[in-house]
Amino acid sequence: MVNLPFDIEKLLDTKVADKLYNDAVSATAKEASKIGVDVLKTARLLFVPLQLTAAFQDRIEKMISRIGNKIPEDRRIEAPAELVGPAFEKMKYIQDDNLLWEMFEELITRSIDKEGIESVHPSFVYIISQLSRDEALILFKLTERDFKIIDTLELNVKDNRFENLKIEESQIPKDELFVPSKIDFYNSHLESLNLIQWPVEKQEPIIGENKAQIGVRRFSKIHLTEFGRLFVSACIPTSGFANL
Repeated sequence: MVNLPFDIEKLLDTKVADKLYNDAVSATAKEASKIGVDVLKTARLLFVPLQLTAAFQDRIEKMISRIGNKIPEDRRIEAPAELVGPAFEKMKYIQDDNLLWEMFEELITRSIDKEGIESVHPSFVYIISQLSRDEALILFKLTERDFKIIDTLELNVKDNRFENLKIEESQIPKDELFVPSKIDFYNSHLESLNLIQWPVEKQEPIIGENKAQIGVRRFSKIHLTEFGRLFVSACIPTSGFANL
């Protein structure tokens, strides 16, 4: 049996581990695989039974090296199979310069760190997979500050309703979004995932020349929910996204 660096036996189940050990001593397998022996120990902390394409293996090898550099060996623990298995499956369809890849990588990193595992939950994999790049950016920006919004609505006296929403001031970073026109959809989607809230904190009537109310001015704030804060703490690198 080849003596491997890193405790790779913590990564895979026995059958998959045996296969990797056998592959490690096989010159043919070494030549065919892009996962080097020197990263197998870290790899075993992450892998679950999973068919990997050659291209994906190359990207995973680079990720494993980064994770191995982040987590000291004495802090490494066995990764939850119910988390890393679905995460790798989702990552196969994402480029590694995508913000969502960075979120998956951060989540996986925490999953093998005994000091980070408490913030991890298997449901986070499926939440990440539902996000767009713009939504990931919005969540990251909300870790820096809440978004204050001031808007107005006109009073339709005949129908007794407010309409014609107009934004007077907004701290939403629309100029950094790929598709800023979808901001309303993004906010609704993130609210439906219980990641953000957008409450109106104060409103005041707008009075016309005849001293009658003609509208309302609202002061609101978009902020992370308690669940949202836990999610971003586990899935967004504390140093921020590298690919912004």
